[in-house]
Amino acid sequence: MTVTAMHPCPEPATAAAIPVPRAAPSAPQPTAISDLTLAATSTAVNVGLMLLDLTLTKWGHLELVRTGAAVLSELLDQAVRHTGVPDPTGRWRDRDDLALIGVRLLLFDHAIVIKVADRHREPPEPADAVRAFSGRWHFHPTPAGRVVWCELDLSQHELTEHGLPKRRRTGVPHPQRAPASLVDRQLLQRIHEGLKAL
Repeated sequence: MTVTAMHPCPEPATAAAIPVPRAAPSAPQPTAISDLTLAATSTAVNVGLMLLDLTLTKWGHLELVRTGAAVLSELLDQAVRHTGVPDPTGRWRDRDDLALIGVRLLLFDHAIVIKVADRHREPPEPADAVRAFSGRWHFHPTPAGRVVWCELDLSQHELTEHGLPKRRRTGVPHPQRAPASLVDRQLLQRIHEGLKAL
């Protein structure tokens, strides 16, 4: 799915494309990709989170919605603060140029990778959410700016609809119960009489 956020605007928009890396033949290839291009305004975070929610629902990985939202919102917030119009009351139409932010989600067998491209050229500020929830993260410069990426590890367990691990049925048979021993009726009679005497 490729979606482009379009706004009528007489000023030129500066793209923040996410370049396709040249991967070695042995490098793992994503099984699915979802892209979105956003204007670098205060609405970018909410729109990016909608893409994340729809994509993870489609890919069947709802267990990563919360952690993915924490990571993506931090990356988008930084991109807007450094390159766009973070103030919701600001008039982005008054800017000489409007920066764009590229968002890409990639599904691999072992992880989901979130990439955010903007025209900022400095290394990202490592936020707590990015460090806490990412298996790995880094950035690389591009001709237009930079791409920051984070890897969210996929659960190795099948999950329920509520995000909890499902119990796996094993092939081990249940242990056989020992046959009930013969009941000592005289002992039971003495216990019964003793309780009645209390």
